[in-house]
Amino acid sequence: MAQQLSALAEQALARVSGGRTPEPTFVYVVQAGDSLPRLAQRFGTTVRVLRELNGLTDPSRFQVGMRLLIPQR
Repeated sequence: MAQQLSALAEQALARVSGGRTPEPTFVYVVQAGDSLPRLAQRFGTTVRVLRELNGLTDPSRFQVGMRLLIPQR
C-alpha cells in the first residue's frame, strides 16, 4: 500500500508541477483550526497543489486527523 501511495503521489506531483521533476513530500496530520489556505501559506505552496496532490475534490473531506502530502520547499 505504501508503494502504491508513493506512486500515486509521484503522479500527482508530476501533474501539478507541469511535468517537472516531482518535489519530495512529507506527511502532515491535519489539526484543529487548519485550513487549506493556512496550510498552503505555512508550507509555501498553493491550495491548488494541496488539493490535487491529495485528491481533495470534495472540501467536506478535509478534516482533523487526515493525512496530507505536503511538498517540501
